[in-house]
Amino acid sequence: MNWRLAGTLLLALLGLFLVGARLAIFLASLPTAVNAPPLVIPTLREWHGGVGTFTLTSDARIVLDPSSAPRLQATARVFQQDLQAVAALRLPILTQETPGSGDLLLTLKNNDSGIGSEGYVLSIADSLTISAHSETGVFYGTRTVLQMLMQDPLKSHLARGIARDYPRYAVRGFMLDVGRRYFTPALLEDYVRLLSWFKMNEFQLHLNDNAPGAGERTDWRRQYAAFRLQSARFPGLAARDGAYSRADMASLQALAQTHAVTILPEIDTPAHDLALTQYRPDLASPHASKEFLNLANPATMPFVEDLWREFLPWFSSSQVHIGADEYALNDADRYRTFVNRLAAFLSGKGKTVRIWGSLSLMKSHVAVARNIVLDIWNNRWANPVQMVREGFRIVNMNDNLLYIVPRAGYYHDYLDTKTLYTRWQPFIFDLSNPRLNLAPNDPHLLGAMFALWNDKLNVVSDAQIDDRIEPAVRVLGQKLWSDASPLSYGQFEQLALQLSSVPGAHLPELPQPFEFTPHQQGEGRRSLSWSEPLALVTVWRRRL
Repeated sequence: MNWRLAGTLLLALLGLFLVGARLAIFLASLPTAVNAPPLVIPTLREWHGGVGTFTLTSDARIVLDPSSAPRLQATARVFQQDLQAVAALRLPILTQETPGSGDLLLTLKNNDSGIGSEGYVLSIADSLTISAHSETGVFYGTRTVLQMLMQDPLKSHLARGIARDYPRYAVRGFMLDVGRRYFTPALLEDYVRLLSWFKMNEFQLHLNDNAPGAGERTDWRRQYAAFRLQSARFPGLAARDGAYSRADMASLQALAQTHAVTILPEIDTPAHDLALTQYRPDLASPHASKEFLNLANPATMPFVEDLWREFLPWFSSSQVHIGADEYALNDADRYRTFVNRLAAFLSGKGKTVRIWGSLSLMKSHVAVARNIVLDIWNNRWANPVQMVREGFRIVNMNDNLLYIVPRAGYYHDYLDTKTLYTRWQPFIFDLSNPRLNLAPNDPHLLGAMFALWNDKLNVVSDAQIDDRIEPAVRVLGQKLWSDASPLSYGQFEQLALQLSSVPGAHLPELPQPFEFTPHQQGEGRRSLSWSEPLALVTVWRRRL
């Protein structure tokens, strides 16, 4: 009897041992480490890691909660298309209150006031939820999800956790000189996709300009100048080598609206206006460069107002840019009066006006309206500290730091992105003179933009221009949204390479082969292993 009892106890203990061993093996197989922050550009502002992964399958659905569905339909369609490009899955879009396991929920139900109008909360658990206060915030959340998927070999696994993400600055932009060089509407649309991929939100089009110094030549009427908007109201004004119709601008803005990008139109006056004075020679300055409008001529202001009456309805942005840079220094009173009058005209139509900051050199007793936003492009023309002290809101577009002028020999040929990444902040206007810089959280500073100018006509191809734009977009996107990054510049560049295929875009690439060579300012950039002729065969990046 005792032996039988002992055997029973022994078997019971053995069973418990086996169950415990299996439980230990099972528990050991479970992931216990908290997930590290996903590497995306720009870096997430906050990450609270979970455990394990979410797996995207063909059974997943994009779910819109009923109260948000009307406003999020367009965002959901872009997400659907881009998911198909990145993960090869065409997921259905439906409206219901609660997502199922494995679904992707987009919603405007969010009580977190700290994320602002562009921020979002991304929660990855059994289902994935992107919540925000606006369509823009939800859209930016989808960019983060797509970048995370792009780095997974199977394009299906996402680290579980919660991201709380929001921008440092409201203005995060890029200005493109389309006045001196025509870019096709399709290429402009691809730049909208590129900007949105890295959470940049403004795309300024510099719509008129001329060859530098052309207005000082005796044959100024035959020098190159271009105005890029075409309307029957002004026959003969639009450039013959390329101009945009109202339909072109409507299509561009429709795409931009679904990608959280604002198209900011700039008609530059009263300088850089050879296209206007060739059209209306009676409005050219009689004593200075013929690219200057004659501000003493009473017909000048009505003509400029007529231009805006015609073209302002083409653009839905709440802000417009009137240029106002590099005019004659000895005509500052008329210049400031012109700026005020044109700004008042456009403000009366509900627009906020931006100008190129010029008020430090254009000295005058005439006060300029403080509701005008200044793009600080040069510290001599407009001292940023002085402008803030006078009450202006400003945008950092410092020429020494943020201007690209291909093959010009002045300014940057390529931005020094390594210096920008490691040493620059949006409140820095001079790396060597701190007296020109603002305090880190100065409320007058709205953000920053970089610019690409085409002063040298027809010296580079579209692919060579794009090779200059893309690295700048990535670094400016990082610095203006998040700044803090766990990556060295070299690691950041490697991550950028992984994320370089923008969904839906087919940006031009340089011909192969190419090699990496150090840029003179210390930046690594692509350069051809042979000299770069103008007529290059353009190789299009594989469209995702």
